[in-house]
Amino acid sequence: MKKNIFAGAVLTAAITAFGAFAAFAGEAVTVDTQGIKFEVPAEISDLVTVQTEGLENGTLVSVYEKASVEAAKAQGENQDGAGWIFSITAVPENEVDKLRGGAMDGMEVFAKDDDICYLYTHPTDVRFVRENYDDVEKDQQEWTKINEWAGQEVRQEILANNPELDNEFFTNTVLDMYLAKAAYVPGTKYELRSLDFGPDALDPSTLAEDDFIKELADDFTYEVLPDAEAPDGEYYVLAFNEDGEEIRFDFFKSQDGQNLIREVKTIDGEEITTLYQANRKDADDAGETTTSIVEAWCKSIAAGAEVDED
Repeated sequence: MKKNIFAGAVLTAAITAFGAFAAFAGEAVTVDTQGIKFEVPAEISDLVTVQTEGLENGTLVSVYEKASVEAAKAQGENQDGAGWIFSITAVPENEVDKLRGGAMDGMEVFAKDDDICYLYTHPTDVRFVRENYDDVEKDQQEWTKINEWAGQEVRQEILANNPELDNEFFTNTVLDMYLAKAAYVPGTKYELRSLDFGPDALDPSTLAEDDFIKELADDFTYEVLPDAEAPDGEYYVLAFNEDGEEIRFDFFKSQDGQNLIREVKTIDGEEITTLYQANRKDADDAGETTTSIVEAWCKSIAAGAEVDED
């Protein structure tokens, strides 16, 4: 009985040009292509194939588990993407900014060089293929070993071996997505609210240039705090309305809430809340808090021009 543990279509290039693959046997091999350099360690080099040619959409290199590729081919089924472990893809920064406005499942920005971002892309479904159950059980450990290497070591090694690349990363929470939408996706509708500036909502589109939302989107990472309680007191509101449904983010004014943000949305008539901790990417940059940025943003809109805090 054949056993096929595989689902979905490959996100990058299909496995069609087997001549573009290099198969390794038992010794460490250096991959060096278009400025991306990393090493496939000896203990797994004979288990994987590496593609560096015939790739599309900015993909520089793709790595596959060789046995899954061979098993899929032996079954004679259309299983493009079988055995796919990961790819490294170069994408213009302005395209990545727009991508961040959605769920970047299987895509992680990890490096940047000028206006090019480098993404580590990986499957979000299972690409492990064997022809029978015995082979599944026998080879599961090898499959795990390959994926642990790919997930834990490859990006760090690329950064170490390519000093011209800067470390870059974004979290991908719901808050991240909405901030990126507001900053980079044209047509996104949102507003600010605070009784400090009257009963009417503040419209950020009245600013000629809006660096406030970009600072919130680009300079912080956001961590969900599943068991924390929101602080008491007043807050600024950043609200989005899509298809008649509002989702809002509350930025707390209290001293102990300066980098805490509460997400509030209504599902089936019930308010669902999520609390986030904001952390500056640059740990050495004390900078402003998320609350102080939103406060300055509100003042700027109310004044009709950007406020010079100096």
